[in-house]
Amino acid sequence: MPASRSDTKILLVATGAVVLAGLLVAAVLLLATSQGGSPSKYQPFNAGDAGSIRKELEDGGPYFIPDPFGGDRNLLLALEGGKVVALSTILPETKSCEVKWKGSVHHFVDCHGDKLDSTALDRYPVTIGQAGSQKGGLLVDLRRKLPAPRPA
Repeated sequence: MPASRSDTKILLVATGAVVLAGLLVAAVLLLATSQGGSPSKYQPFNAGDAGSIRKELEDGGPYFIPDPFGGDRNLLLALEGGKVVALSTILPETKSCEVKWKGSVHHFVDCHGDKLDSTALDRYPVTIGQAGSQKGGLLVDLRRKLPAPRPA
């Protein structure tokens, strides 16, 4: 039996409603998962629990953290005089000479293969959160780089 005129209208309205609901759900999902909520500028970030990070560094040595904002400000967390420091991975006074931790020689090594001490590397300010959700967290501020305490 062929569909009547009123059945066709109901099918068209129902189909339109389903398509509209699908577009609405897709728009909500797109907004919820978009990069719109991420910061467009650098700001301090919580690298994790300061006590846990210190323990990991005591047990396993320095480790690399990629720039959490997607830029080129990668860092190495290390212990220096018993305190956690956030070191720049770029050799001071260069634009692209990367520094890495080499566990086999227990030193930082630059792009030329030269061994470096942590005090020869630029660093980012580090604080420990004192209140709220940041309490006890290791806050690293990538907005400014501090000069190395001792030149290489």
